[in-house]
Amino acid sequence: MGRLRSGYAVQRWHRKPYQRGWTVGAAERRALRLAAYQKLVEDRPHLFTNPDDAPFRILLDPAVQNQVADAAAASARSQGLPEEFGDIGVVYQDRYVTVVRDAVLFPPGVPGAHVRICPTSDGIGAAVLPVLEDQRTVLIHHFRHSDRQWHWEIPRGFGEPGEKGDSTARREVEEELGCPVRELVHLGAMEADSGMAATRTELYLARLDEARFRLTPSGEATREGISTVRAVDRVTLEEMLVQGQITDSFTLSALAFARVRGRL
Repeated sequence: MGRLRSGYAVQRWHRKPYQRGWTVGAAERRALRLAAYQKLVEDRPHLFTNPDDAPFRILLDPAVQNQVADAAAASARSQGLPEEFGDIGVVYQDRYVTVVRDAVLFPPGVPGAHVRICPTSDGIGAAVLPVLEDQRTVLIHHFRHSDRQWHWEIPRGFGEPGEKGDSTARREVEEELGCPVRELVHLGAMEADSGMAATRTELYLARLDEARFRLTPSGEATREGISTVRAVDRVTLEEMLVQGQITDSFTLSALAFARVRGRL
């Protein structure tokens, strides 16, 4: 999850003028980013709701958004940063994530800017805990660019446009383990980082088709940064947890759900 296909980001960069602010004037850049933001509001209004008891209220008035952008731009300049760091609107987008900077009313009534990450697609992401018939849990050793470290984790991925969670789950298992799912059980859902990302991930337990399961990563898995597939028994799994070898939040959440639901 979070991967980019080769050359994709560059192609999007050239198609989206609001993503390359140095080729347009400040006013045009802001207008393009706000136009993309407004379209996001229209297409996915649930991302912009203001519950009655919300302490941070999203401000959608263009005049107020520009006032917040002016103040944020001035703050950026004072720190020696590009003034576009203060823009309100869609400030980055690729196939997987859309980064927005909202104009927000903070308590006690002070306007400002707040950054968050939204999924670009309305498809439902999924993380899958693979289990063999002998109850061993399957883990993959995956290198993650964000922290530049290897992680023991379970298969997971973003949903394609319109894709349901169970479809995402089955697809990710086939892509990362190279075998189909024999049985899929819904475990629950989680928010990976509610402080930064508006992303909800469905969690599943998958019984694998062992006739086609191999401990050797598929070619596609290797290209995604997966080096090893490992099947561990309960004792080994618990040792890895106690020793801090498993820190991935999706894996920890799936294991917790599976345990309390009596699925392990």
